[in-house]
Amino acid sequence: MGREVTDFAYLVPQLKEAGIEAVYESLEVRPDVRLSERIVERLQSVGFDGWAYVLTHQFLTRRNCSDELILTMNQTVRQLGPTFPMVGLLHGIAAQQLPAQVRVRPCLGIGDPGWTRHVLAALDQPGLSRKSPATGEELRFVWRIHSGYGGDPSLTAIEVGTKFELIQYWRFAIPRSVQAARWGVGPAGGGEMAPVRFDVARGTGRYGSYDVSWFGAANGLSPNESAYIVFDGPLPEFVCFGPADCPSGPAGQLEVYQPRLH
Repeated sequence: MGREVTDFAYLVPQLKEAGIEAVYESLEVRPDVRLSERIVERLQSVGFDGWAYVLTHQFLTRRNCSDELILTMNQTVRQLGPTFPMVGLLHGIAAQQLPAQVRVRPCLGIGDPGWTRHVLAALDQPGLSRKSPATGEELRFVWRIHSGYGGDPSLTAIEVGTKFELIQYWRFAIPRSVQAARWGVGPAGGGEMAPVRFDVARGTGRYGSYDVSWFGAANGLSPNESAYIVFDGPLPEFVCFGPADCPSGPAGQLEVYQPRLH
C-alpha cells in the first residue's frame, strides 16, 4: 500500500517454489482513485484463487492506507464470497500492530521460516460455506441455535456471527407478532450478552407478506463477537439479519434464517 522503496516482486519466485503461481502488482493509494474497485475488478477479471497484500510500516502510519485496505477486504467478501482467501504479508511489522479488521485474515511475516508454506495452507483451507436448507444458497453469516440459553430451559437463543467481516451497525428483523425476550452482543459460541447496547435503532417494515419489526445497535460484530436474539417459547418462522450503513437506519440487505428447518 502506498509508494514503497522496496520492490516486492522478489516474492513471486519464492511463492512459485512453494507451488503458488503469483502475479505482483504495486498500486499507489491516491485520493482520486478508489483502490478497492480496481483490486476487486482485477481479482474478478482473471479468476484468481486468492489475494495476498504486502503490509509495511506505511500501513500503520498512514490512515488512508489502512482505511483503503479494510474497505477493499469488505468489498472482496461481498463480491467474491466470504471464503475467498486473503492473506496479509508483513514486512517489518508484527501482526499484533494491525487493526482487528485485518487480523481476521491470516497475517504472515515474510521473514519467518516457511512463510510460503503457510500461504499455501491459507489458499488450500477448506471453505466455510454453509448453505440454507430452504434455498440451497450459501449463507453469509454463521447461524447457531442455543437451547436453554444462560441455563434457563425456557429460553432459546439464535446467534448470528460473521465469518471474516467486522460489522459496526447491524439489525435483526422478526415478525411483528413475535416478541423477543432479549437481544444484544456477546462472545461467539453461546456467551452471555453484554448489558449495554450502543446507538439502539428500531423501526417497522415489510418482508414479503409479513409485517416485521427491526432493531439493532452499534456494538461491533467480529468473528469473536456475535449478535444474539433470545426467545421465551417457540421460535419464529424466520429471523432476518444484516448490516446497516448508519447508526439510525435499517439494514441495506437482510439474510433470512428459518430456525424451524435446522
